[in-house]
Amino acid sequence: MTSNAESSGATATGIERLFVIVGTDYHRFDRMVWWIDEWLAAEPEVGSVLVQHGTSGPSERADSVVDYLRRSELAQEFRAASVVVCQGGPATILQCRANGIVPIVVPREERFDEHVNDHQVDFCERLGSHGDIDLARTKDELFRLLDAAVARGGSREASDDGHAAIAISNFEDQMIDLLGERARALPAELADVVPIRATEKKIPVLYVGSVPRSGSTIISDLLNEHPHMINIGELVHMWERGLVENNLCGCGEPFSQCPFWSEVGEKAFGGWSHISGERMRTLQQRVDRTRFIPALVRPSLSKSVSTSIVQYGAVVTRILRAALEVGDVPVVIDTSKHVSTALLLHQLPEVDLRILHLVRDPRGVAHSWTKAMKRPEVRGEDRAMDTLHPGRIGLRWLWFNWAFANIDRLGAPVATIRYEDFVAAPAETLDQIFRFAGVEPSGEAIMSTDPLLPDGGHSVAGNPLRLDRKPVTIRADEAWRTKLDPSMQKLVGRITRVMLSRYRYDTSPETADAALEERTNR
Repeated sequence: MTSNAESSGATATGIERLFVIVGTDYHRFDRMVWWIDEWLAAEPEVGSVLVQHGTSGPSERADSVVDYLRRSELAQEFRAASVVVCQGGPATILQCRANGIVPIVVPREERFDEHVNDHQVDFCERLGSHGDIDLARTKDELFRLLDAAVARGGSREASDDGHAAIAISNFEDQMIDLLGERARALPAELADVVPIRATEKKIPVLYVGSVPRSGSTIISDLLNEHPHMINIGELVHMWERGLVENNLCGCGEPFSQCPFWSEVGEKAFGGWSHISGERMRTLQQRVDRTRFIPALVRPSLSKSVSTSIVQYGAVVTRILRAALEVGDVPVVIDTSKHVSTALLLHQLPEVDLRILHLVRDPRGVAHSWTKAMKRPEVRGEDRAMDTLHPGRIGLRWLWFNWAFANIDRLGAPVATIRYEDFVAAPAETLDQIFRFAGVEPSGEAIMSTDPLLPDGGHSVAGNPLRLDRKPVTIRADEAWRTKLDPSMQKLVGRITRVMLSRYRYDTSPETADAALEERTNR
């Protein structure tokens, strides 16, 4: 086997391409980046340098820097590299060796807040003692190994004697013992993700599950008025609308300037600058999407889904716990509504999930989806909320409500309320929800306020009405009976008929006929 340096045409001395990998953990690893910059400042014989820096600060001396790489891009960089310097994750080390490279490894250390414990140190010392990696615990060791690579013209050649793979397998077994039975589905990438620690008190989360535009905005705003609850809005949209687009929070401030979310970011990650919104969106799409629902409800999760839950779930858990601390309340309200998000939260061992299943007449929901509404939270551009054909909303209503009606079979507590019942008796309905969430009933006190003016809380995303500071009147919104085309009323009714009676909604087509007659007689 020829080394990458030889196969890429490197000179007898010098490094043609140096690839530095910090990894994907949310902890910063600035120490390694600083050491690389200090070594490069001496102007060694290096052709080009790429530094993948993750949540750490970017290199100031590398030719190229990138926060994260896709799997295909990572494989390409491994093939092109003459020398690799990386953190101590098993998956990264295996990839290096698979490409014929013995990597120079700087393990993350707990004392520098670079990981949750020192498992990378123990693991890398074991591999280093057998020559499977070049271990650098100090800056001087790193400089010495890099100087040796320059003198050699590239990395040491990796020979496949199977020892590294066996060591990684043994290491995984030890990590399983450390983390408990729940980790048994995790692959060798275990050390690259955040271990699940079930020792801390669980986080009570009241999750609002419903078809969007079913009345969750006003209900969650009123629930937020309870002194023991805080509404953080649609956590599912945090990365795109919060970190990436910097939309307005429910309080009216841009996400980056909201005091609540700024403090949450500081407590969770040492500041939002330490975490990539784009990277988190990528992680989210590996598990929190409708297509992954079948995988999330299986008794035995697949390895890929388990790993994604650990990676993405650890970040979500930190945000939820920080929201509790900053809000100084015992219960967080998440109005994400999506079925997949509810199933994801149900899989997180640190979350005490309770699902509020909110149902509204599907014809009213369909009518709401036909109305054009601007999104005032989007700054600097004129953007409107999505609109959808009533037939599609009928199908979505059927799917969402069937899913939430059966989610309790997985062990998640569920309370179902109708939007129409809330409108008819708001105080009593709020108290029903409060009792379900485990807080003192306060419906009468909240509804006795005159005028009724919820402050909007700090919902990170949601209906534009959450930004409206006008007094609120609780009343039935049945405009759909006259404004939604009767043929569309019939269509939605036919699609959803199988479940309409379950929630005490009118199943007769005469409803639409009466609306048509009223419209004709005007």
